[in-house]
Amino acid sequence: SLEMLEQLKVLSLSGNKLTGVTVLEKLDQLEGLYLLDNPALTKAQIAQLQRALPNCRIYSDPTK
Repeated sequence: SLEMLEQLKVLSLSGNKLTGVTVLEKLDQLEGLYLLDNPALTKAQIAQLQRALPNCRIYSDPTK
């Protein structure tokens, strides 16, 4: 359960075939989040996550 890692500053989930990221919205201490090479993630999901984590730099490459 990632949401229990409340003090986490940087997280790399690149290349994990993620289909959703809403659970990450609770990690409000994140400063860097790597979501590269997760082709099922959409631009809308990344945008929603960025709104939830305004102080976090999200690295992603959604195509849809």
